[in-house]
Amino acid sequence: MTLPELAVVIVMAGAIQIVLGLAGVGRYVSYMPHIVLTGFMSGIGVLLLWTQAEKLFHLGTSDLALAVFCLALIFLWPTRIGRFIPAPLAAVGIGWIGALFIPDIHQLGPVPVGLPIPVIELPSLDFLPKAVGPAVLIALISSVYTLMWSLIADTFTGSRHNPNRELFGVGLGNLAAGIAGVMPGGATIATMTARRFGGKTVVAGIVCLVIVAALILRLGPHVAALPLAALSAIVMLVGWRMIEFSFLRKIPRMDPRYSTVMLLVMAVTIFVDPVFAIMFGVIAANIVNAAQLESLELDSVISTPLLDRTFSAEAPDDFTARIGLVAFRGSFTVSSSRKLIALIGADIRDHDVVIFDLSRATHVDDSAAHLLAQVIDRAKQTRTEIVVCGINDRIHGPLFAFDVLDRIPDDRIVETEKEARDLAWSLL
Repeated sequence: MTLPELAVVIVMAGAIQIVLGLAGVGRYVSYMPHIVLTGFMSGIGVLLLWTQAEKLFHLGTSDLALAVFCLALIFLWPTRIGRFIPAPLAAVGIGWIGALFIPDIHQLGPVPVGLPIPVIELPSLDFLPKAVGPAVLIALISSVYTLMWSLIADTFTGSRHNPNRELFGVGLGNLAAGIAGVMPGGATIATMTARRFGGKTVVAGIVCLVIVAALILRLGPHVAALPLAALSAIVMLVGWRMIEFSFLRKIPRMDPRYSTVMLLVMAVTIFVDPVFAIMFGVIAANIVNAAQLESLELDSVISTPLLDRTFSAEAPDDFTARIGLVAFRGSFTVSSSRKLIALIGADIRDHDVVIFDLSRATHVDDSAAHLLAQVIDRAKQTRTEIVVCGINDRIHGPLFAFDVLDRIPDDRIVETEKEARDLAWSLL
């Protein structure tokens, strides 16, 4: 892929993110389970510790000793002085001075300066359809990664970010990056670093950007003498503070399913890939939540036994055992629908008439509606009559969309349970 083609892909990715922000898609990321956020953040912390420790061991004994000294200085720095001179800044400064007297200390080296050259050349029109796929992928990865860091920042600041504004902003940034001929980006650990070292408002982020801009424009060569060991010490401190030790201490008291998901997300972040860990964690957490919802929904969906021997006010006879009543309460979703159908599906053939009371059903999703249609088809195969009552406006849409209502004659759909009982009695 040539540079003009790459620039087009990045510009398209930025435009997609802007559209996602304007469409309000960002708010759905706020439903990210806390166990996924905790596992991801702790995994990033361990990853930072490991990579920096490995780097220090490769640098040499002098660098390792300087890093230990800087870490000790950060932890022992007086709080009273830290209000005016932050401990990490003091560690870098003192480490910088110490490196002048310690031999064989590795330095940062000159930082490249200068602005990128804008991409003026345009690729052929035939390339545009091929650019859509990579642009969508870049936009999704950048968006999820950005919003994940925003959620993590919220847990420390106690505030609440605007996800759609975040998407719009990072989209503008990536669009400008494509025009300028640089790689796309998203939220970075710099946000958490500023917060962990005392930043409380957006001013801290702005100051960080101003410093980065100054380094890129002119001051890059002046930081060449910074010792890598001191910088590694600060990164290790950030990694240590990102690990949720308070959450890890709660694992023995937690439901094993939730703690397992958290630890797996943490492991995937460390050993596989952070972005993949997010997707894996969301899927795993949803599976665990679905299993929990299954039992809760089953308790509320079936409120009356299928075989109802108190169906009639009269004395029980053979007819009362031939009519069944299934009352749906609350939500009926994919979490419970399959198990529910398995429970009542086999019993339907034992009755001549089955009443489905939906008067107190509050929600029916697409999967539940589809499986309900299958139950009705199974009832037709066993020549069991179906009577439905109490279809309200909240559940009418899914039942209509998945042809549930088309499977039932109009004269078998009534409003009240009493009408359904009278109709079922007349069908025997």
